[in-house]
Amino acid sequence: MLSSFKTIPVNVPLTDSFSLKLLFADCEVIDQRLTSQTAIYYESLDAVDCELHPPKPLMIVQNGITVRIGLAEIPLFNHETKEQTKTKFISLTVSSKLLKSRYFEGINKSNIKLLYEEFLNFNVFKCSFEAFLDGYISDVDICVNRYADTPQIFSDALDALISQTGNKEKYTHKVSEAFNLGLAFNKRDYAKPSLPFIKLYHKEFELMSKSVEFYNTYLFPEYYHAIKNLTRIEVTIKNYDHKKRLQKYGICPQFKTLREYLDIPGPDLYNVVVFSINAYIENKVRQKAPQLSPTDHIIYELIQNCIQSGYDFKTLQAIALTFKGSSKEATEVAQSRMRKKIKDLFDLLIHKDLKIESQARHNAHVLEYLKFINFKL
Repeated sequence: MLSSFKTIPVNVPLTDSFSLKLLFADCEVIDQRLTSQTAIYYESLDAVDCELHPPKPLMIVQNGITVRIGLAEIPLFNHETKEQTKTKFISLTVSSKLLKSRYFEGINKSNIKLLYEEFLNFNVFKCSFEAFLDGYISDVDICVNRYADTPQIFSDALDALISQTGNKEKYTHKVSEAFNLGLAFNKRDYAKPSLPFIKLYHKEFELMSKSVEFYNTYLFPEYYHAIKNLTRIEVTIKNYDHKKRLQKYGICPQFKTLREYLDIPGPDLYNVVVFSINAYIENKVRQKAPQLSPTDHIIYELIQNCIQSGYDFKTLQAIALTFKGSSKEATEVAQSRMRKKIKDLFDLLIHKDLKIESQARHNAHVLEYLKFINFKL
């Protein structure tokens, strides 16, 4: 019996992954490798170095899912002593891939217990569900899925973003290869609150290459049709300072624990994505020329140049709104005439040149993809 095809949530914020630190005192260690010191073994000499090293994180790899469980020490402020005290934690990487066939749900309040149980099943440590929810959360990856009509349109959308970064273009890193198409803003290790780490990538390509084992094990064939031309935007909320900045600008509330994070409304998480991308966008101010007549304001060659630069018909029509007359009534009449002039010249242009017509339609698809950040050329 054939499995029914499933759909993927698009244009909504989902939590893809995060780091979680559980108070060591609230946990019971089962696998002693987690806390055992390590030594280097030299195979060619059949000898062990006498020097002992701190415990290494345990890496668990299953069907394309990688889980990291280690130890960490963080200085916490003690309200009684008024000093910072080093506190021991068990550190986890929590990924939505642990949801397996429910991967595209993202991590949320309704499925978080499944992830908790997955970690218990690794038999490395155990703790109560309450202790898990009270863990300290950081390095949160929020994602939004979107469809692009073609890989080329997605690539052009990435180029459009780069073209608007101005002096911040040095932070952009585009990759355009077979089964690897995407754009990164900054690098994860160098990101800071004002310039966060962001990546946009072709999710279909990623699933069919880097994550093919996971895809074949848990997502195929139910999502075979749904991943066609699927792309993804991911934004990382790095640390305390980053959370504080987001709160300062009214983007999302401050949070410290997993429990607090799961209570954040979806619109706030969506705002994090839009706010983060716009940190790199330098919107260009349009030069106004109020002394020009409506006829002089619109010229044939200007429309042609605008289309070649990325404008579509709707964007060109918006030019009319920049004209201001001596009164409200005069402004409305002039803008109406200008819109008609734009339409007549636009129609003339695209019917004369099929290449121009194709470019104009293509620009509309690019702008449609980027409208979620209120992107404007």
